[in-house]
Amino acid sequence: MAAVEQTDWLSLVHQTHDLVAQNRHGYPKVQRDLTGLLQSSQSARARTSRVRSQAEQAAATRLLALQGFDAGRLNQDVATLELQPTVEDVFHADTASVEEYLQQIQEMTILTAIQEAQQDTIMSFERYMSDCMSRDWANDKQGLFSSVAPFTGLGGGATSTGGLSFGSITRADVASAFAGGAKSSPKEQAYVSVVKQLNEAAAQGKQMDPITAFGAACEQYEDKTPETLMSACWKLLGDVLAVAQSRGISPSDGSEYSDALLQGGRNHLQAGFAVHMRGVISRHRSAAQRGADPDQLRDVQAYLAVRFRDKGTLDLQAPGGLDTTWAQVYYSLRAGWIDVALKAAERAVDVTQSRASNISVKQLLQHWLQDAAGFRQKHGARMVQECERLLQGYSHKQSQLKQDYQLLVYALLAGDNRSVDSLIKLNPSLLPTMEDYIWIKLSLVNTNPPAAAAGVGGGGSSGSGLYNISGSFSPSSGGGLGAPAYTLAGWQSELNRWGPKYYSKEGKEPLLFLTVLLLSLQFKRALSFLLKADMTKAYRLDGIHLAIALHFTGVLQVNTDEPLAGGPIELDLGAQLAAFGRRYVTIDSTTALHYYMLAAAVSGGGVKEQGRLFRELLVHSKDYGTLLGGGGALGSGGAIQVFVRDPVLRQQLFEYVAYDCQINQQPDEARELYMAAQKPRAALKIINQQLSAEIHASKGAMTELMSVLISRGQAAVEAISAAPDAASRRDADAFKQLQLIRQLLELAGKRQWDRVLQVMRSDSQQCAIAEPRHQP
Repeated sequence: MAAVEQTDWLSLVHQTHDLVAQNRHGYPKVQRDLTGLLQSSQSARARTSRVRSQAEQAAATRLLALQGFDAGRLNQDVATLELQPTVEDVFHADTASVEEYLQQIQEMTILTAIQEAQQDTIMSFERYMSDCMSRDWANDKQGLFSSVAPFTGLGGGATSTGGLSFGSITRADVASAFAGGAKSSPKEQAYVSVVKQLNEAAAQGKQMDPITAFGAACEQYEDKTPETLMSACWKLLGDVLAVAQSRGISPSDGSEYSDALLQGGRNHLQAGFAVHMRGVISRHRSAAQRGADPDQLRDVQAYLAVRFRDKGTLDLQAPGGLDTTWAQVYYSLRAGWIDVALKAAERAVDVTQSRASNISVKQLLQHWLQDAAGFRQKHGARMVQECERLLQGYSHKQSQLKQDYQLLVYALLAGDNRSVDSLIKLNPSLLPTMEDYIWIKLSLVNTNPPAAAAGVGGGGSSGSGLYNISGSFSPSSGGGLGAPAYTLAGWQSELNRWGPKYYSKEGKEPLLFLTVLLLSLQFKRALSFLLKADMTKAYRLDGIHLAIALHFTGVLQVNTDEPLAGGPIELDLGAQLAAFGRRYVTIDSTTALHYYMLAAAVSGGGVKEQGRLFRELLVHSKDYGTLLGGGGALGSGGAIQVFVRDPVLRQQLFEYVAYDCQINQQPDEARELYMAAQKPRAALKIINQQLSAEIHASKGAMTELMSVLISRGQAAVEAISAAPDAASRRDADAFKQLQLIRQLLELAGKRQWDRVLQVMRSDSQQCAIAEPRHQP
């Protein structure tokens, strides 16, 4: 059956082929394969679907129009539709109660916050590490470029400073010091020149002001962009020390020296405030109404007219105005104008005080200016009572200038720091600047707290009179009854409580904190701040030379840095100076020697410390001729004689360092030091040992070291030729025999046997001639 069906199917296929071949009706022939058929069917379907969709769209539009809808607007709204996810879409609620649902949302929120915090932390850490790597790379690159930069030095071993005169540095002198390129900045070169001047002046017994010299060098080459300049800090330090230097007070005078330093700081602030007052008057001429009268009291009154122009009419402008008498007294003292303060005090009236003591304000002020200790012993308790009375009756409702400045003046007279602190809390704008605050505290500091605590009135400095050499007053000296003593340690602790960032505008102006430390006599803490703080990296050079200036002025001998005021000060100035000097070891040994010897002096001096640093310099520089000299008596002509001028002490130093080098396996340095110390026999022993080892190593060949040893050995033999002792002659003979052995080995190595025999015969003849001379 299946075979029959297949036969029928084949017959139908043949018939179809026959009909196609005959083509009786003229049908067109189409040649298509499966791919072409598929494309044709898809094209037909597409045409049919487009017609159908357009028809359906028209029907939908008619239906929407019948219902009152705009089809075009509906399409536009659907296209712009944005689906906002809900809380349920984000947080799938698998709970059965509201509490569980809220608990789940809270946990998810916390987890999300933790993940975001972790991501932020990772990103912050990556940014920080990137910044650190960039900064480290910049520092390393700068150090690399600095190490390969050309350098000409400051003179090959000479110790003179050329045309530089004491007390002044000129640009031409510094420019000539590093002509042709140098890796040190002009400011550093100027500082180095000042250091050499200071050392030479000290060696010659001359006087030189290091503060002025360093300040001049800094001012010429410093960066003028910061608000606070390092040259201003040098000037401040000079003003702080000016009073003590003008009176001839030395650091050994103790509290009297500290009182002079405090007064110098007050003088600096007073001079600055006087300039500020005149500047304010010149900028506000209409409000100041300052005439041509040269009286300084008019300057004070004009300044008050500008400062308090928003408080209404003053008594300076019309009768019955606000009383500014006490303000005139205070600002006259603030500017350091003592005569003006006394003149203004003539108009100051205090009814309570006049009735109690039958004495005027001017007389009180005169007594205080002449003898602060005696005044506080006699009137201190009454002044404290007046301060307490004024504080109790203080009123915030009315603007009274009298009560504020009367309380300030009385607190100054009594030395009452508690009243000043209470008044500042009541009226913070009374002392608007840090300079005003420091000045009032400087005036309250008591430099003799034991006497004050015991109520002894005779303590104080000899310069506490009204008119002294500097033309100012010294109210901080002496003790008294009434107010507790406001000590220097207490004030330093109060200042250090806030930290460097508080005074330096969050680290943007680090020198502001330096001025605070200098005014409060915290010199060692100031050096530690400059040499160690991260915000003062740009001032490391200034810190090194500030330490040198304080060393020469003797300030570092006074312990004005109270340990309890700000923690212990971990600072080794000797190590800092030596580290700075190591920069010059291989390029300028003379400059390095200046800093090394200063490091030894700061560390306590002595032959041991000098010897240790001098040996280090000899070992690393190998510049024996510059440091020890080219010969002569005890290193004469060497750079070391600037620091050790006594020949006996210089010989002791050389012997100490030579022995130290010898036991530390440094024969070259020991040999040269013994020669400089006029110990040729000790030097010759070392030369013989070195020469024997070198002959064995080189087989008698002449090397550079061999040549140096023979030259130095001949100099040693010549130096001991007149020595009568047999030991010296034996060492000299041993050196000659080593020379002969070297010559024989050299000739034998060249196989010049005839020359060997000639040398041996010549040496035997010389020995035969010299033998009778050695017999007794």
